Amino acid sequence: MEAGAGRMTFSEIHSKLTTVDSEDLLTSDIFGCCSFLNYNDLLEHVLRESVHFNSKDNLCIPKTVISEEYLFWPRFRTGRSQTEPDVLIMLRHPGNQCTLVLIEAKFNSDKSSEADYTSEDVTDQLARELMIIENQGVCGQSLSLEGFEIASKALIYVTAHDVIPEKALEASSFEFFEKTRCLENASYEDASELPLYWLPWWKIEQLISRNNFFSAEETAKDRIIKHVQEVLRVKKLCRFYGLNPLNFNSIAYSYSSTVKARFESDRYAKSYTFDTMFPKIPFRYQISGKERSYNFGLVIPKICSNYQLEE
Repeated sequence: MEAGAGRMTFSEIHSKLTTVDSEDLLTSDIFGCCSFLNYNDLLEHVLRESVHFNSKDNLCIPKTVISEEYLFWPRFRTGRSQTEPDVLIMLRHPGNQCTLVLIEAKFNSDKSSEADYTSEDVTDQLARELMIIENQGVCGQSLSLEGFEIASKALIYVTAHDVIPEKALEASSFEFFEKTRCLENASYEDASELPLYWLPWWKIEQLISRNNFFSAEETAKDRIIKHVQEVLRVKKLCRFYGLNPLNFNSIAYSYSSTVKARFESDRYAKSYTFDTMFPKIPFRYQISGKERSYNFGLVIPKICSNYQLEE
């Protein structure tokens, strides 16, 4: 094997730009890693984080997935233009059924084209990609669907936005709906019904950080998922989750209880007092090459909990 061949990414294989800020390289890193794992190891969880552009419901793949097929940067003829989404994933279900998931990923850019109502053609980038999954003849240009019934489909717009880019998604859905609703195979009564979803990159990193994806002994699966996490962190596609949880095993508790009778009724007032003491927390930093160390003793005041107990 030639030097570096083992580290070649999907983006390099498909002759895509692989600069540090390349969204093709980011797509290759994240979804390429998903393709090396079983569906329920990571991709299942990632897809579930996607939200519908209108209802805000999470994406649901309703049937059991028995295998997957990934196509990176496939090309399709959509009207008079060529359309090249980032990833097309075919999820196969029992009974010769399948789900089509189309991924359009962005890093530091927006949609490559917008709606143009002076043209009869569908021009918005996401609207053109909806044509791929909504027209089996178009999708079949790069993916063999013979003998398969399409059970569900989704176009997922993956971006670095903090919140869902509603206007961009609504514009895409509206153009697709307006320019295709007169076609024979039109199957939607309103643009809001289209299978268009949004997924922020930071949700993937958050998903990995907040869930127990790693086993006690490091496995190949663990290393792949860890790579996904590290890529997103290096590119600052992550969120701050607050301070690490305190270790309550090291906290000393004292407890006291008092009972006071109330003769005017059958109720009793019970008072519980907790004295909680945290150990000292070391804090270190450097000034002019010299290390200074500070210790802070944190004391939480007494916490009183009063409640009424009916006997």
